[in-house]
Amino acid sequence: MKGLTKRQQEVVEFIEDYIETNGFSPSVRNIADNFGFSPKAAYDHMIALKKKGVIKTADNLPRGLALVKKTQNAENMVFRIPVVGTTAAGAPILSHENYDGYVSIPQSLLARGDSENLYALRVRGDSMIEDGINDGDLAIMLRTKTADNGDIVAASIGDDETYAITLKHFYRRNDRYELKPANPAYKSLISTHCDVHGKLLMIIRNY
Repeated sequence: MKGLTKRQQEVVEFIEDYIETNGFSPSVRNIADNFGFSPKAAYDHMIALKKKGVIKTADNLPRGLALVKKTQNAENMVFRIPVVGTTAAGAPILSHENYDGYVSIPQSLLARGDSENLYALRVRGDSMIEDGINDGDLAIMLRTKTADNGDIVAASIGDDETYAITLKHFYRRNDRYELKPANPAYKSLISTHCDVHGKLLMIIRNY
């Protein structure tokens, strides 16, 4: 990568190899141990790489390091987006935003440049099946707290202490919120309280 020192290039290659091998990013301690750095020196390398746009961090995630790198066979950048939990396309199920690895997506597939605000959720259920969203799909979300009527969002409703996220169409109806499915077998979820956690950008599916 242009603009990197030899040592920084070595650190980037270590991070990439570590993620490929383990499915998650290394900690600062892992980097320090590999190169014989002090933890502070390893942290300073992370700060320098972040300033150069080589890595990004995912807030509130253990080992929340996202690597941005050149692909070997293309000029596109590849973003490693954190998978942080499960959303229900059916009845809401609990999600505590548990870190679950990364998914790599070429920049050319993303219309937005704010990759640090992207995350992925695994879909469970079939309430959005008429919109082509199936059980087991990976939903790529743009982190936001606002939505327009008709947007497909990851949202939680109600004001209890549980953190239940569901993927539905969002509508605001005067003093109430409606989360509407795309399957006639399911009813809308209606509440006076709704928290939007992200808007759907794309769906990834394995056949």
